[in-house]
Order: sequence, then structure tokens, then C-alpha cells
Amino acid sequence: MAKLSEWEPYKRYVQGGLVDGQFMSAAFTMLAAGPPRLANVGGATAAAAGADAGQDFAQPIGVVQNINLSHNRSFARFWEIGSERSYFISGRTVGQVSLSRVMYHGPSLLRMLYAYYQDLLPPTIVPFVFKNQAPGTVANPHNVKIPPGYENIFLNLASDLFSQPVGMLMYFRDTNEDTVGAIYLEECYIPSHTIATDAGGTVIQENAAMQFERGVPVAVSSLALITGEFNPATGF
Repeated sequence: MAKLSEWEPYKRYVQGGLVDGQFMSAAFTMLAAGPPRLANVGGATAAAAGADAGQDFAQPIGVVQNINLSHNRSFARFWEIGSERSYFISGRTVGQVSLSRVMYHGPSLLRMLYAYYQDLLPPTIVPFVFKNQAPGTVANPHNVKIPPGYENIFLNLASDLFSQPVGMLMYFRDTNEDTVGAIYLEECYIPSHTIATDAGGTVIQENAAMQFERGVPVAVSSLALITGEFNPATGF
């Protein structure tokens, strides 16, 4: 970044150190669903390495059109008699995610979010979508009673399957495919799911709202911090 004392609007950028053609975009952002906690796969470092035994710990979610991740932190503001000044006391933080996805073919959105989950006990059978070690390590190996759906299509949000949490990985790379960073959203629940189309429509759209307990940064081999050193020859 430029120093305030070196501010020259006609000569240089405010933020230096950026490289032409190297940037982040949606095409290089990956979303994947997995078990509720990183501890289920050995923690953030093991997760970054792909867990163990050569098994993936999360399954990429395809055909996602948009995602919104938000955190809301509450603050209490207090005044005192005899002054116009005020104090702030920090409160709790609540995280939310919303996903929009086209049902192109294959697993539905709810099916993909629970891709890691396995319950092979009758009367309802829920196999995992991809081979992973999480089913044997989660704290609550819940036996599903109310079917969420069958095969690829899960649409029954009233199923007791959805009383169980999941996790979601957000992984960021740049256009050179260098890792920028990653975060794992733990203990995700789905309070809302919609599916919509119309007579003149060409696609079926799915939307899901999720709340998560906390976001855990994942240790990955990432790019060095961009310091913003100025190069007079290029103006960067």
C-alpha cells in the first residue's frame, strides 16, 4: 500500500504489488461439503493435506451459481449521564451462508451438502456420496428414521437427517492456481430450502440458507502477503 505521504494520484496506484492477470475470481473458488467438524478429519492441518488414507474429507458442490457468506456481530452501546460520549461492548457473532444452485443432473443440493453422511441401518438407508473416514468419527452416528429422499434427490427438509449438522469448505485460488486461503464452516444447519421453476423457464433453481457455529481458517500453503512495494518503472 502507498504511504499517505507518498500519495500521487496521477503517478501511481493506491495499492501496489498487484500483478496483471493474477487475480481471484469465482472460477477459481471451490465449495465442498464435509463432516461437521474439522476434528472429524484430524484438524485444520490434516484437512489441508487431504486427511489420511488417501481419502477426501469434503466433496465439491457443483453447479453453484452464487454464494453469500456473512457474519453479523452485535454491539451494545452505553451512554453516561453528564457526557455526550459513549462506550461499546462487543456481543455475539452469528454466521450465515446462502447458496443458489441449478439442478442440472445428479445429486440435488441437499444431497450434496450431506454427501459425507452414511446411515446403512433400516428402515431408512443413506449411503455416502464419496468414500471418506468421517462416518466412523462423528460424535453422533444418527440412525435416520424419516426419509429425506432417495438416490440423488433429497427434498424433504422435515427429515430427521437435517437435524444433524454438516460442514462446508470454501477454498480460494487465483488465476495462476496458487492458493490464496481457505476456511471451514463448522456445524452448519439448514433452516430453509427452496426449489423453483416456471412454465417458461429452462432450469430448475435450488436455494438453501445455512447457519454455522463458527468459521475455522484452514492451514494451507498459500501466497506470500502482498506488501505493496512500489515500482516506479511500472507505476505499481
